[in-house]
Amino acid sequence: MSTVNATRPTVPAPVFDIGLALLLGLLVSGATIGANGGVRPAPVAFALVWAMAASLAVRRLSPEAALAGSMAALSVYLYLDLPEGPVFLLPAVAVFFYTFTRSLRTSAYVLAAVFVYTVAFHGLSDRDQSVWFTAVVALVWLAVPAAGGRVVKEARRARTREREAERERYRADERVEMAREIHDVVGHSLAVVSMNAGVALHMAEKHDGTPEAVVENLRAIREASGRALQDLRATLAPLRRGLAPELRPTGAVTDIAALVDGVRKGGLPVDYTLTGDPGAVPVSVAATAYRVVQESLTNVIRHAEATRATVQIACDAAALRVSVLDDGRGGPLHPDRMGQGVTGMMERVQAGGGTFTAAPRTGGGFAVKAHIPYDRKESR
Repeated sequence: MSTVNATRPTVPAPVFDIGLALLLGLLVSGATIGANGGVRPAPVAFALVWAMAASLAVRRLSPEAALAGSMAALSVYLYLDLPEGPVFLLPAVAVFFYTFTRSLRTSAYVLAAVFVYTVAFHGLSDRDQSVWFTAVVALVWLAVPAAGGRVVKEARRARTREREAERERYRADERVEMAREIHDVVGHSLAVVSMNAGVALHMAEKHDGTPEAVVENLRAIREASGRALQDLRATLAPLRRGLAPELRPTGAVTDIAALVDGVRKGGLPVDYTLTGDPGAVPVSVAATAYRVVQESLTNVIRHAEATRATVQIACDAAALRVSVLDDGRGGPLHPDRMGQGVTGMMERVQAGGGTFTAAPRTGGGFAVKAHIPYDRKESR
């Protein structure tokens, strides 16, 4: 099933803010004309109304400036005893946007200061008005838009969480489909390889004239394909349930010896040296080293035409050093033509904060080197 996502045209934020300020300025200006018994207000009243509206135009850049500017213009407006009418709407809009933008704690502190200022200002400018009445009116005037801003903010957060949940459900469906495809294609191929290698091994072992190297190669093929099939099934199991794959590190430093031995059985002589304490290496770093050696030796077998390879693992005090060298045909590695194997090794090493190089050796051959730092506290 295919879906088509239609995107609505969006108005640039500055254009929207200026347009909203102009609209509110026109509405308040028009309503102010009839707020004084039909008497046209003085020009300064409209100037202050538009000053408040202009403050709202910058509410996205600085909610503090929008709130302070509208409150200052309102104070001057009230001090000059101009017709009140709907003029209180503009600072209320500034309060709404401020609480929508800022955290609950910051909004509470700022609005408390605005409340105290408003009550004090009215108490000094209009002594005939009860302080308690002024406080109640100011509280309602500030609380209503503040509550509205918080409600809209939480509603937007809820919609964001809902969209993220929908995207996660879509990713889960993709993982299930991907698991099915990989299992059907790769799993079937590995099973066929393992079965054919087993049959060929059985026939070779029954035939007295079969060279020992052929038997060893067939046995290595059967074992490697069997392990790969088991790893594939273990990786795809959570995917088929719609879950994220369990990225448990597989392969330890001590397992590299068996990996090298399998390559030797395949006919490529490999010198292997391990120094330091492999038990001090964290599992994630050990898994990275295992994959680097595995992929490097695979590339040697497939591409290098080498007669010998060398694997060196050094478990230093705070880092793991990996070197895989061969005496093959080497050649420069162009960044735009790096295979998935080299790219995958580099990404694994760099993800662990290490450095990775893959380049021809002086005098011939190729060298893959990785330096992966680690903290001994993370070791298993």
